[in-house]
Amino acid sequence: MGLNAPNAKYFCLYCDCDAESRWDMNQVWTNTGNSKSARKPSLFLAIDQEYYVPDELHLLLRISDVLIECLFNDLFKKKEFEKQIKPIIETIFKDLAILLEFFKTTNNKWNWTSLMGLDKKKMLEKFPVSQFISGERVKDIEQLWREFYRLYNVLRRSQLSDQEIYQYKIDVENWVQTFCRPNQGSINSIQKYGLYRKSDETPYMHVFAKHMPLFMQQLKANDLSLQTFSTSRIEKNHEQYMAGSMVGAQQMFNEWTMSQQDVVTISNRAEKIDDYC
Repeated sequence: MGLNAPNAKYFCLYCDCDAESRWDMNQVWTNTGNSKSARKPSLFLAIDQEYYVPDELHLLLRISDVLIECLFNDLFKKKEFEKQIKPIIETIFKDLAILLEFFKTTNNKWNWTSLMGLDKKKMLEKFPVSQFISGERVKDIEQLWREFYRLYNVLRRSQLSDQEIYQYKIDVENWVQTFCRPNQGSINSIQKYGLYRKSDETPYMHVFAKHMPLFMQQLKANDLSLQTFSTSRIEKNHEQYMAGSMVGAQQMFNEWTMSQQDVVTISNRAEKIDDYC
Protein backbone atom coordinates (compact mmCIF):
# COMPACT_ATOMS: atom_id res chain seq x y z
CA MET A 1 0.00 0.00 0.00
CA GLY A 2 3.01 2.30 0.06
CA LEU A 3 2.86 2.77 3.82
CA ASN A 4 5.58 4.46 5.79
CA ALA A 5 6.71 2.82 9.02
CA PRO A 6 4.48 3.66 12.03
CA ASN A 7 7.45 5.38 13.68
CA ALA A 8 8.22 7.56 10.64
CA LYS A 9 7.94 11.33 11.02
CA TYR A 10 5.20 11.39 8.39
CA PHE A 11 3.56 8.10 9.24
CA CYS A 12 0.05 8.44 7.87
CA LEU A 13 -1.10 7.04 4.55
CA TYR A 14 -3.98 9.49 4.36
CA CYS A 15 -2.56 12.88 5.39
CA ASP A 16 0.55 14.96 6.16
CA CYS A 17 0.29 14.77 9.95
CA ASP A 18 3.70 14.50 11.60
CA ALA A 19 4.45 12.19 14.52
CA GLU A 20 4.77 15.00 17.06
CA SER A 21 1.29 16.33 16.24
CA ARG A 22 -0.77 13.18 15.94
CA TRP A 23 -2.20 13.62 19.46
CA ASP A 24 -3.53 17.09 18.58
CA MET A 25 -7.25 16.76 17.91
CA ASN A 26 -7.60 20.46 17.07
CA GLN A 27 -5.87 19.96 13.74
CA VAL A 28 -7.99 19.16 10.70
CA TRP A 29 -6.91 16.45 8.27
CA THR A 30 -8.52 15.03 5.14
CA ASN A 31 -8.03 11.80 3.20
CA THR A 32 -5.88 13.47 0.56
CA GLY A 33 -2.74 11.36 0.93
CA ASN A 34 0.76 11.86 2.29
CA SER A 35 2.83 14.34 0.27
CA LYS A 36 5.51 15.05 2.89
CA SER A 37 7.53 11.88 2.81
CA ALA A 38 8.94 9.56 0.17
CA ARG A 39 6.96 6.35 0.38
CA LYS A 40 7.50 2.82 -0.72
CA PRO A 41 5.95 1.93 -4.09
CA SER A 42 2.31 0.96 -3.83
CA LEU A 43 1.51 -2.74 -4.03
CA PHE A 44 -1.84 -2.07 -5.70
CA LEU A 45 -1.20 0.32 -8.56
CA ALA A 46 -4.64 -0.31 -10.08
CA ILE A 47 -6.43 0.90 -6.92
CA ASP A 48 -6.59 4.60 -6.11
CA GLN A 49 -5.52 5.48 -2.60
CA GLU A 50 -8.92 6.95 -1.74
CA TYR A 51 -10.26 3.39 -1.82
CA TYR A 52 -7.81 2.08 0.80
CA VAL A 53 -10.39 1.65 3.54
CA PRO A 54 -9.01 0.98 7.06
CA ASP A 55 -10.14 -2.28 8.64
CA GLU A 56 -12.15 -1.71 11.82
CA LEU A 57 -10.99 -5.02 13.31
CA HIS A 58 -7.33 -4.09 12.86
CA LEU A 59 -7.96 -0.81 14.67
CA LEU A 60 -9.59 -2.71 17.54
CA LEU A 61 -6.66 -5.10 17.87
CA ARG A 62 -3.92 -2.47 17.79
CA ILE A 63 -5.58 0.13 20.02
CA SER A 64 -6.69 -2.44 22.59
CA ASP A 65 -3.07 -3.65 22.67
CA VAL A 66 -2.04 -0.18 23.84
CA LEU A 67 -4.73 0.00 26.53
CA ILE A 68 -3.86 -3.46 27.86
CA GLU A 69 -0.12 -2.77 27.75
CA CYS A 70 -0.52 0.51 29.66
CA LEU A 71 -2.56 -1.25 32.36
CA PHE A 72 -0.32 -4.30 32.74
CA ASN A 73 2.88 -2.26 32.79
CA ASP A 74 1.45 -0.22 35.66
CA LEU A 75 0.59 -3.42 37.52
CA PHE A 76 4.00 -5.02 36.92
CA LYS A 77 5.59 -2.17 38.88
CA LYS A 78 3.74 -3.17 42.03
CA LYS A 79 5.67 -5.35 44.48
CA GLU A 80 2.58 -7.41 45.22
CA PHE A 81 1.89 -8.25 41.57
CA GLU A 82 3.12 -11.86 41.57
CA LYS A 83 1.62 -13.01 44.87
CA GLN A 84 -1.55 -10.95 45.09
CA ILE A 85 -2.58 -9.22 41.85
CA LYS A 86 -1.67 -11.93 39.34
CA PRO A 87 -3.84 -14.69 40.94
CA ILE A 88 -6.86 -12.38 41.06
CA ILE A 89 -6.47 -11.39 37.41
CA GLU A 90 -6.09 -15.02 36.37
CA THR A 91 -9.31 -15.89 38.20
CA ILE A 92 -11.14 -13.07 36.42
CA PHE A 93 -9.77 -14.27 33.08
CA LYS A 94 -11.05 -17.76 33.82
CA ASP A 95 -14.50 -16.43 34.70
CA LEU A 96 -14.58 -14.43 31.46
CA ALA A 97 -13.29 -17.43 29.46
CA ILE A 98 -10.26 -15.42 28.34
CA LEU A 99 -7.14 -17.39 27.39
CA LEU A 100 -4.22 -15.42 28.81
CA GLU A 101 -1.19 -16.30 30.92
CA PHE A 102 1.54 -14.21 32.50
CA PHE A 103 5.13 -15.35 32.20
CA LYS A 104 8.64 -14.05 32.82
CA THR A 105 11.01 -13.43 29.93
CA THR A 106 14.68 -14.37 29.86
CA ASN A 107 15.58 -11.00 31.40
CA ASN A 108 13.16 -11.68 34.29
CA LYS A 109 10.51 -9.21 33.16
CA TRP A 110 6.80 -9.97 33.15
CA ASN A 111 4.95 -10.44 29.88
CA TRP A 112 1.70 -12.06 28.76
CA THR A 113 0.49 -14.33 25.99
CA SER A 114 -1.22 -12.84 22.96
CA LEU A 115 -4.97 -12.33 23.02
CA MET A 116 -7.39 -13.11 20.22
CA GLY A 117 -9.83 -10.48 19.01
CA LEU A 118 -12.84 -11.90 20.88
CA ASP A 119 -10.84 -12.00 24.12
CA LYS A 120 -9.84 -8.37 23.67
CA LYS A 121 -13.48 -7.42 23.20
CA LYS A 122 -14.37 -9.22 26.44
CA MET A 123 -11.62 -7.36 28.29
CA LEU A 124 -12.67 -3.98 26.94
CA GLU A 125 -16.28 -4.58 27.89
CA LYS A 126 -16.03 -6.46 31.18
CA PHE A 127 -12.57 -6.44 32.76
CA PRO A 128 -12.79 -4.59 36.13
CA VAL A 129 -9.97 -2.12 35.55
CA SER A 130 -10.89 -0.10 38.64
CA GLN A 131 -10.23 -3.12 40.86
CA PHE A 132 -6.50 -2.88 40.17
CA ILE A 133 -5.83 0.86 40.02
CA SER A 134 -6.05 3.30 42.88
CA GLY A 135 -6.08 7.07 43.00
CA GLU A 136 -7.66 9.80 40.93
CA ARG A 137 -7.08 8.13 37.56
CA VAL A 138 -9.04 4.94 38.19
CA LYS A 139 -12.49 5.97 36.95
CA ASP A 140 -11.10 7.75 33.90
CA ILE A 141 -9.00 4.76 32.82
CA GLU A 142 -11.88 2.32 33.17
CA GLN A 143 -14.12 4.72 31.27
CA LEU A 144 -11.42 4.93 28.59
CA TRP A 145 -11.76 1.17 28.05
CA ARG A 146 -15.56 1.17 28.01
CA GLU A 147 -15.79 4.18 25.71
CA PHE A 148 -13.36 2.69 23.21
CA TYR A 149 -15.46 -0.47 23.11
CA ARG A 150 -18.59 1.62 22.50
CA LEU A 151 -16.95 3.63 19.73
CA TYR A 152 -15.71 0.45 18.08
CA ASN A 153 -19.26 -0.89 18.01
CA VAL A 154 -20.42 2.35 16.38
CA LEU A 155 -17.88 1.72 13.60
CA ARG A 156 -19.31 -1.74 13.04
CA ARG A 157 -22.89 -0.62 12.50
CA SER A 158 -24.17 -1.11 8.98
CA GLN A 159 -26.46 1.93 9.08
CA LEU A 160 -25.46 5.34 10.44
CA SER A 161 -27.05 8.74 9.99
CA ASP A 162 -25.04 11.88 9.26
CA GLN A 163 -25.72 13.05 12.81
CA GLU A 164 -24.47 9.76 14.27
CA ILE A 165 -21.26 9.99 12.24
CA TYR A 166 -20.77 13.59 13.36
CA GLN A 167 -21.31 12.57 16.99
CA TYR A 168 -18.82 9.73 16.55
CA LYS A 169 -16.26 12.27 15.32
CA ILE A 170 -16.75 14.43 18.42
CA ASP A 171 -16.69 11.46 20.80
CA VAL A 172 -13.61 9.81 19.33
CA GLU A 173 -11.61 13.05 19.38
CA ASN A 174 -12.60 13.53 23.02
CA TRP A 175 -11.48 9.95 23.66
CA VAL A 176 -7.99 10.60 22.26
CA GLN A 177 -7.73 13.85 24.22
CA THR A 178 -8.66 11.98 27.40
CA PHE A 179 -6.14 9.22 26.67
CA CYS A 180 -3.19 11.63 26.52
CA ARG A 181 -4.51 14.16 29.02
CA PRO A 182 -1.68 15.79 31.00
CA ASN A 183 -1.77 16.66 34.69
CA GLN A 184 -3.92 19.71 35.30
CA GLY A 185 -2.90 22.28 37.90
CA SER A 186 0.46 23.23 39.39
CA ILE A 187 3.22 20.89 40.56
CA ASN A 188 2.30 21.50 44.19
CA SER A 189 -1.44 21.39 43.62
CA ILE A 190 -2.55 18.95 40.91
CA GLN A 191 -6.28 19.36 40.36
CA LYS A 192 -6.67 16.47 37.93
CA TYR A 193 -4.15 13.74 37.20
CA GLY A 194 -3.22 12.88 33.64
CA LEU A 195 -3.61 9.42 32.15
CA TYR A 196 -0.93 8.65 29.57
CA ARG A 197 1.79 10.46 27.65
CA LYS A 198 1.24 12.12 24.29
CA SER A 199 3.90 9.79 22.91
CA ASP A 200 1.68 6.82 23.86
CA GLU A 201 -0.90 7.98 21.32
CA THR A 202 -0.38 5.81 18.23
CA PRO A 203 -0.90 6.15 14.46
CA TYR A 204 -3.88 3.82 14.83
CA MET A 205 -5.53 6.26 17.23
CA HIS A 206 -4.86 9.06 14.74
CA VAL A 207 -6.64 7.10 11.99
CA PHE A 208 -9.40 6.13 14.43
CA ALA A 209 -10.16 9.77 15.21
CA LYS A 210 -9.18 11.76 12.13
CA HIS A 211 -9.87 9.49 9.16
CA MET A 212 -12.54 6.98 10.11
CA PRO A 213 -15.31 9.63 10.27
CA LEU A 214 -14.37 10.73 6.74
CA PHE A 215 -14.48 7.17 5.45
CA MET A 216 -17.81 6.60 7.18
CA GLN A 217 -19.29 9.59 5.35
CA GLN A 218 -17.67 8.56 2.07
CA LEU A 219 -18.99 5.01 2.30
CA LYS A 220 -22.45 6.13 3.40
CA ALA A 221 -22.71 8.28 0.26
CA ASN A 222 -22.17 5.09 -1.75
CA ASP A 223 -24.67 3.02 0.29
CA LEU A 224 -21.82 1.13 1.97
CA SER A 225 -20.38 0.81 5.46
CA LEU A 226 -17.14 -0.33 7.08
CA GLN A 227 -18.81 -3.68 7.66
CA THR A 228 -18.62 -4.28 3.92
CA PHE A 229 -14.83 -4.40 4.16
CA SER A 230 -14.48 -5.98 7.60
CA THR A 231 -12.20 -8.97 8.22
CA SER A 232 -14.01 -9.92 11.44
CA ARG A 233 -15.34 -13.14 9.93
CA ILE A 234 -11.83 -14.24 8.96
CA GLU A 235 -10.59 -13.47 12.47
CA LYS A 236 -13.44 -15.48 13.98
CA ASN A 237 -12.59 -18.52 11.87
CA HIS A 238 -8.91 -18.15 12.75
CA GLU A 239 -9.70 -18.05 16.46
CA GLN A 240 -11.81 -21.19 16.20
CA TYR A 241 -8.95 -22.93 14.43
CA MET A 242 -6.42 -21.79 17.03
CA ALA A 243 -8.66 -23.04 19.82
CA GLY A 244 -8.19 -26.55 18.42
CA SER A 245 -11.78 -27.45 19.17
CA MET A 246 -13.62 -30.07 17.15
CA VAL A 247 -16.80 -28.12 17.78
CA GLY A 248 -15.13 -25.02 16.42
CA ALA A 249 -13.83 -26.92 13.40
CA GLN A 250 -17.30 -28.27 12.66
CA GLN A 251 -18.77 -24.80 12.99
CA MET A 252 -16.17 -23.47 10.56
CA PHE A 253 -17.08 -26.21 8.09
CA ASN A 254 -20.77 -25.38 8.44
CA GLU A 255 -20.07 -21.70 7.83
CA TRP A 256 -18.01 -22.47 4.75
CA THR A 257 -20.88 -24.60 3.39
CA MET A 258 -22.89 -21.60 2.30
CA SER A 259 -26.51 -21.67 1.25
CA GLN A 260 -27.72 -20.09 -1.97
CA GLN A 261 -28.82 -17.07 0.04
CA ASP A 262 -25.27 -16.65 1.35
CA VAL A 263 -23.96 -16.70 -2.20
CA VAL A 264 -26.45 -14.04 -3.27
CA THR A 265 -25.50 -11.87 -0.27
CA ILE A 266 -21.78 -12.10 -1.02
CA SER A 267 -22.41 -11.45 -4.70
CA ASN A 268 -24.35 -8.29 -3.86
CA ARG A 269 -21.57 -7.19 -1.53
CA ALA A 270 -18.97 -7.69 -4.27
CA GLU A 271 -21.08 -5.70 -6.72
CA LYS A 272 -21.32 -2.82 -4.24
CA ILE A 273 -17.56 -2.79 -3.80
CA ASP A 274 -17.06 -2.85 -7.58
CA ASP A 275 -19.43 0.10 -7.96
CA TYR A 276 -17.62 1.98 -5.18
CA CYS A 277 -14.21 1.48 -6.77
